[in-house]
Amino acid sequence: MADDDDKPKKHTLESLFHLYANNIVVSMDLDNEDYDCILLSQIDYWLDQAKLLKTTFTLTETGLAYMEFRKWRLDYEEFLDFLEKICVGKTYSVDDVKTMLLEAGVPGSSDVVIVK
Repeated sequence: MADDDDKPKKHTLESLFHLYANNIVVSMDLDNEDYDCILLSQIDYWLDQAKLLKTTFTLTETGLAYMEFRKWRLDYEEFLDFLEKICVGKTYSVDDVKTMLLEAGVPGSSDVVIVK
């Protein structure tokens, strides 16, 4: 059992969501205090790191899907709905995209594993 404690813990999609929601936060933006929600720019950054932006999804597609929510930030459940919207008519399923987002890893590097 000690071997299980030594293995790095893997992230879930939700734990990565919170890391990306807290990535590249503009400190001057007082509304940016809500770190449980994600901005479009942070989603685009994550999709880019997963090598999905500009290959599978365009900035226009992500922007239009995001604006359907009529709010600046999306919580995790809305983010999952967002993924459903952008996958309509694409070759990748929502599950494929979720897997690719997981494989992208933490913001800034797909090689780093953060242990909590």
